[in-house]
Amino acid sequence: MSDDANNTTPPEPKLLGVLAQFPDADELVTAARKTTDQGYRKVEGFSPFPIHGIDDALRAPKTILPWMVFCGGLTGCLVALAIQYYMNGVEFPFIYSGYQFPISAKPIFSLPANIPVTFELIILFSSLTAFFGMFGLNGLPKLHNPLFKSERFSRVTNDGFFLWIDAADQQFDEAIVGDWLNSVGATHVETIHEEVEGRQVPAFLLAIGAVGAAVALVPPLWVAAAAGTSTSPRLSLWWDMDYQAKLKTQTATDLFADGRAMRKAPVGTIAWGSIEAKQDQRYYEGIEPDGVASAAVPAHFVSAQVEGDAAAAGQPAEVPPEPNWTKDFPLEVTQELMERGQQRFNIYCATCHGQAGYGEGLVTQRAMSLNQGTWTRPLSLHDEAVREQPVGRIYNTITNGIRKMPGYRLQINAEDRWAIVLYVRALQKSQHASLDEIPEEDRPVR
Repeated sequence: MSDDANNTTPPEPKLLGVLAQFPDADELVTAARKTTDQGYRKVEGFSPFPIHGIDDALRAPKTILPWMVFCGGLTGCLVALAIQYYMNGVEFPFIYSGYQFPISAKPIFSLPANIPVTFELIILFSSLTAFFGMFGLNGLPKLHNPLFKSERFSRVTNDGFFLWIDAADQQFDEAIVGDWLNSVGATHVETIHEEVEGRQVPAFLLAIGAVGAAVALVPPLWVAAAAGTSTSPRLSLWWDMDYQAKLKTQTATDLFADGRAMRKAPVGTIAWGSIEAKQDQRYYEGIEPDGVASAAVPAHFVSAQVEGDAAAAGQPAEVPPEPNWTKDFPLEVTQELMERGQQRFNIYCATCHGQAGYGEGLVTQRAMSLNQGTWTRPLSLHDEAVREQPVGRIYNTITNGIRKMPGYRLQINAEDRWAIVLYVRALQKSQHASLDEIPEEDRPVR
């Protein structure tokens, strides 16, 4: 082989620029201003702390980052409005189409309703643009800089002040630049060359990259395997969750004699809330414990399509007997209980029944004004049929509900339900009391 083939001399390192050190911040600013006035443009200053006026001396161009952030926020605004309009304002006959969802005759798309999401995306896009834009404009991440090879430059974070002229500057000439920096007060000038050694990637990084690439292949291969078919059973990573020791409902099993997985409740099981009811049936259910039931009026099926003898042939349907409702309050009646009942009534009942109990609450008025035919107006608490009801039946209505009215067993405790019954009786008495029942000092003067 020839000598040229065996030549292993490394190539001449590329000149990157000239670095000059200055004694203090004022000298650095003065040198930077003189250098840029001389026509150099690729000039950079380094100091341990910010220096007032260094940007003007270096003639640093204004950053475009604010404009980038503005464009990012504008993009976020347009994207948010477009997404919300597509999802809620239009509907097309294809997959991933939006869905028009009218609510209470409101517009399909309304700008004020979509402002919160729009605002959030403006902030998101602006912040991401500022973050990644700052990294991009500063050339980050940059794991190494040839300036770090200079021993003097290590003082830049302590008490060193440096001026750098890049070799890419149009006026750059190594000999001229060095003399110029000495002439403007530099205490030390050195050239910085590109590193030619250490270009080979370390072996441990190659190993880490290979392992990372192999791990990155696992998710797509896993998805591909799940989408296909296999003659082998799938792998179970969590056996205790995939194969739980349990019996599902409505399945067969040989564990029990009847072959069913579902079991009846054990003998003696008591339903939730029934223990208290068994202890005091008058207090918790409003029914007398003697079990005597009053007679109930039989119900008849009425049909507009049945006429004449066919209607007369209809038989009354049997209904369960009416419970023997308690007629007396199972707790002491006090002024405090009355006031508590008024408070609870105004919270839970007045919205439909009205504060006076005539069935003219705000919800009822709104429902009747809509005239949609789906609202059943609540009975007036002053109707004779309601006034003649025992207190136990009124308590049961509050507890379990009736017609459109839901039950309030879970929202109102038993004592408060009786307090409401007491206040209902007071409302009824206020409109139907006889003169003899009114104290003499409160009777009207004739």
